[in-house]
Amino acid sequence: MAGEPTISIVGNVGSDAELKVTPNGYNVTSFSLAVTPRNQKNGEWSDGDTMWFRCFVWGENAASAAIAIRKGNKLFVDGRFKIDTYTTKEGELRTSFEVTVDKYGVVPPKVVEPVTAPVTQDEDPVGDFPF
Repeated sequence: MAGEPTISIVGNVGSDAELKVTPNGYNVTSFSLAVTPRNQKNGEWSDGDTMWFRCFVWGENAASAAIAIRKGNKLFVDGRFKIDTYTTKEGELRTSFEVTVDKYGVVPPKVVEPVTAPVTQDEDPVGDFPF
């Protein structure tokens, strides 16, 4: 919808996605996503404070999200962002970051390129091939 804040994030899934059905019959899948910023200071990298996002996939995509999203996955999420504040039973004021997911995708693990040995000048790069 127009005017709603949007967000695109990449993070690590903190818990397996859970599919539920609302009393009105809507499917909703929820999961948590952790984002830890990396900072470089004086040539060294360090991790910042981890931010947790509560993510919700609604409707027809909820069932497939519940199957695909697993704890530990690196996930790309694109959606509508909302900040909610609430008071715990102990009286503490807390802030919740929530994302209504419009698009998501599992980020594949890094692939290490195979190391190939360089060809020296003494070797014939074409070789004795029959073609």
